[in-house]
Amino acid sequence: MSPSPKGFHPKSRNGCLRCKARKVKCDENKPICGRCEVRGLECPGYALNVRWSKKHEVRAGRLLSQGSIQTVPQQRTPIDHLVLNRPSQTLVQENDGEPWNLPNQWSSAPHVIPCHADVTDAAVLMLGAESIASPVATWDCPDLDGMVWSDIEGSLPSTFSIIEQPSSPQNTQIETTMEDESLASPPGVTSQTVISSQPPVLRQVQEVPRQILHVPTALSEYFFSQVIPLYCVWDSKLNTMRNIVESMWQSSGALHHTIQSMAAACLSESFPHLLEIAQQEHTRALGCITNKPTVPAQRSAMALAATFLGHTSSWISPNNLAPDMYQTSCSMLDEIARENEASASSFFRGTMDYWAMLLAFLTDSQQLDTSERNSASFPASQARRVEPHPYCGISHSIIKTLRDTGILIFSYRKKMSKISFMTEEHADTFKRALSKARRLERLFLSHRLPSLSHIEDPGDPQTPLKHLQLMDEAYRYTGLLQLYRVFPDLLNERYEPWDKDRILQPVPGTKIPTSKERQNWLNELSLHVIDILEDIPFESGTRSAQPFIMVAVSSELVLDSQQTPLNDAFESLNQLPFRVAKARKFLASRLAAYTHILPLQKTKAISQLINHIWAALDAGEQQVYWLDVAYEKKMGTMFG
Repeated sequence: MSPSPKGFHPKSRNGCLRCKARKVKCDENKPICGRCEVRGLECPGYALNVRWSKKHEVRAGRLLSQGSIQTVPQQRTPIDHLVLNRPSQTLVQENDGEPWNLPNQWSSAPHVIPCHADVTDAAVLMLGAESIASPVATWDCPDLDGMVWSDIEGSLPSTFSIIEQPSSPQNTQIETTMEDESLASPPGVTSQTVISSQPPVLRQVQEVPRQILHVPTALSEYFFSQVIPLYCVWDSKLNTMRNIVESMWQSSGALHHTIQSMAAACLSESFPHLLEIAQQEHTRALGCITNKPTVPAQRSAMALAATFLGHTSSWISPNNLAPDMYQTSCSMLDEIARENEASASSFFRGTMDYWAMLLAFLTDSQQLDTSERNSASFPASQARRVEPHPYCGISHSIIKTLRDTGILIFSYRKKMSKISFMTEEHADTFKRALSKARRLERLFLSHRLPSLSHIEDPGDPQTPLKHLQLMDEAYRYTGLLQLYRVFPDLLNERYEPWDKDRILQPVPGTKIPTSKERQNWLNELSLHVIDILEDIPFESGTRSAQPFIMVAVSSELVLDSQQTPLNDAFESLNQLPFRVAKARKFLASRLAAYTHILPLQKTKAISQLINHIWAALDAGEQQVYWLDVAYEKKMGTMFG
């Protein structure tokens, strides 16, 4: 009796790292495999298995040594015409299943480019605008082992050299090769006979760039090297946000799609075709968050992806504030807080407070009150060292006070704007709002800057601790400026001629100021805030947080030429109108420079909003307030 044949057990070539190490079958589920999920283990993910294949390399020396190879002049052949003029075709096959855009799927991509194919053709299709001409572009990745490489030197170059469009045909190197593997000779006829009797199949080969032409990899590299330093007020190995991304982006589909979207959005000014990629990756990340259950090991990654999507929705559409993502992130934060992850919880609390502050001035912020319980359960301790937050620096308490100020101002102005005739109910609304404003004023005045000895140095040479202290001051004075503008009774109660040394030490007012005196006082306070910003160099990482302050003080820079005496121009240079003009130039120049550093549509929208504010002031309009202009022009965006 013959033994029964041995059962067939398929091998797991693309399983997770733990299943590979244990040499067991992996079901290759994404983002974690079923074996790890059943055992309650954190799945290490699916590594990108890249190996170099040199068996199909074509070197220039070998081509020149073969006498049968003919050189052709630099002209466009039928093959060349097919390669350079086919916007609707692609060498990359479509897959009806899940797109090949997760890092753990790169090693399992099908062999769609033959070994003799021209890698530059793929580069044209992957990097050119025509590669996304179809309604739904996908990140299909050809098998890296099957691609042809010329002599590869070094590792990944700079991101811009990876994403640059291929050079024009006039600058390409023309070579000729024979597809000897794809053309079969008739029986009895030698290769020389074939070459002499019929023209060989010639193709124009561009000089292959000496780097990996893989756009998702390039975008990921750009995110870590460029986007994070631009996105945070400081960055180093202590940055909790960076650490979460680096450890989770290869195993979290939501986080992977999000960083692809952020990097593509930052590069869309130089490479417009990447804007569509940014939109598509943003949509896919939203789908991962809304449609897939959160695995306990992935909670931090999912929460970070949700905050990224909320913060950066305005990167793609400047007016999209995404308040719904704030609520989604709050729910995720509650789950993280229950797990008692100290560092992650502290980071996410600061993130939500900063996010709420930016939303509070521009949206119906009643839902933002839900974050109060998250913040209140973790009171700041003056006894321990202050850890700077990547977004709000050392200004945790001031950011929360600014958030409450924004909630109060938005709700108060919304109610009062609907009043046609004053009633007792409206008067009660005003009294309640004024009482809350007094409490917030006391919080701003009593705030004390932490000393440098009590602050943990994050180790970022671009952002020393002094810059974080200056930003804390600027936030505080900006908050006071908003209260005194919206509630002039607060300024009347403490009014005395301007003295910057007594801003935080008010005394009962001796007189009720006139409208012009009150405006001059607010002008001086706004100029004081701008003086603080001028003390921070542009290279500082805090530049990412400064646009909110710039917009909030811009409506107080009233330029009144009638105040300038013309009899002595040199004497009047120190007077208010000239200082206001100088401050306007500073804001305009710094925002213009910031537009080049972070080339996003929302950065341009911020500059346009400030220009609209100044145009209204110069036209003689009275009581111009930046929130009113932003609402009227529909130019509200994320100012941080």
